[in-house]
Amino acid sequence: MKMKNNTPKIQFVWHCHHDILLEPLIESFGARVKYIKNYKPKEGQKLRLRLFKKVKGKLPPLTAERQRAFAEWQRAFAEWQMAIAGWQRAITKWRMAFAEWCKKYAKEINKLHKKECPNCPWTGKTIFRQSYRIGSVS
Repeated sequence: MKMKNNTPKIQFVWHCHHDILLEPLIESFGARVKYIKNYKPKEGQKLRLRLFKKVKGKLPPLTAERQRAFAEWQRAFAEWQMAIAGWQRAITKWRMAFAEWCKKYAKEINKLHKKECPNCPWTGKTIFRQSYRIGSVS
């Protein structure tokens, strides 16, 4: 965002979310459009995309206090995103290490499972029959 007098220029948008009339844009406009197209229910996309737009007219001015609060929120949001990226790297490492451990000790794990879960339908991939669907994932 462009800075003016050491305060961020805030771009406001209409209907970024279905339950909020007006709010500051926290990501690029294009990123939000892409998100709507990829993750929102198909039946609501046309309406969302038609109503989601940048404010063109002049809104009443924000006080310096509100601008500082927004800038503080932006910094916290950026820190939160970096923390999530770190968490994602850590969980990936954990999953890889766990998978290696499972592979290394598969014989022992399967023997213990057979003892503790008699008559279990586990196939090595699922407890459900091949024709069973969980949610919309096949």
